[in-house]
Amino acid sequence: MKKHVVLVLLLILLFGVFIYFYLRTTSYELQYEIDDFSIIEKYDKELNAYYFTINYDDKTYELVSLDKYTNKRKLITDVILTEEEENTCLSFETTNIKLYDICSDDQGYFMANINDHDEFNKKDSYENINIATLDDKTYLLWNYHDFIYLNDSQKEKLTLFQTDVYNLSLIYKFANYLLVPNYEQNYLFDKLYVINTDKASISTINLRFDIYFNSYFLGNDENKVYIYDLREDQEFYIDLKKEEIYTSKNIILNNGNWESISKQTFQKEKPTFSNEEPLEVVLQDSSLYLQTLYSQNKVLLTNRKVSELVEVSGLDIYYIADAILYKYNPYEGETALLEYSEWNFNHQNMVFIFD
Repeated sequence: MKKHVVLVLLLILLFGVFIYFYLRTTSYELQYEIDDFSIIEKYDKELNAYYFTINYDDKTYELVSLDKYTNKRKLITDVILTEEEENTCLSFETTNIKLYDICSDDQGYFMANINDHDEFNKKDSYENINIATLDDKTYLLWNYHDFIYLNDSQKEKLTLFQTDVYNLSLIYKFANYLLVPNYEQNYLFDKLYVINTDKASISTINLRFDIYFNSYFLGNDENKVYIYDLREDQEFYIDLKKEEIYTSKNIILNNGNWESISKQTFQKEKPTFSNEEPLEVVLQDSSLYLQTLYSQNKVLLTNRKVSELVEVSGLDIYYIADAILYKYNPYEGETALLEYSEWNFNHQNMVFIFD
């Protein structure tokens, strides 16, 4: 009887070990062929991202997928080729993940839906902001003395200053917070406004130390926000829970590791906290490109002339063109969201987007 119990327990243990190793997330890379297409499929478990390299006719098409990990392999099951004049486009049949269509011509690589422009369709307005859709997001839009707070359930003004401020050069966004120094002070400040976008509320932190506006935010570690004063060569962090400021050693957080940085490096290079991201969106000469982590190629997202890259959230890319805020996603194309005439003249640090 005891032998049977031991055998059953051993089988259960072996089955559990098998399931663990079968289902666990692992990085991998493999190569396979589909007709004339040579495919490299790679998964990076640290970045939770799939990368695909498709070689065809002396060109290299590179794509990224942020879909949930699957233990299946060879996720591309077919490649559909479309050739028209100078354009070559690839679309994909896949299993367990999605892949967007990608094209090339003599100039480079571009998204297949690059010409599918979404026209702005005004459905509402508030404080001179025209609204087409709010896309289930919360927006803070600067109008030089107020933040216009917009989401699907609430529209209001959050007033900070009595005088106009045209350039919010020192400002920091993370999680559901936006940190704004008191711009009604000159040269240096000792008051910081904290906007909580979950509550549409403003709180104030009075700082023990004066900080020059010639400073920049480094990043945050949970609720501690770091800032470097270039005038004083001093790093500080602001604890939002304690509503207090402290001096800090000259350090930055790089891929989860703290590193000491010299004052000369802070002055010359202005380093910030960084984490390796699965993709990068680049605004270059009014053109917007997507570039994957392991790629040298840039893929053009839109043929609009883009004035400001506002935010990248996964594969949702927000940008301003011709005074309109757009969202682009490779699978859905372009969506026109908001219009504000001031964005024709001033668009830096004017739009902040929160989940």
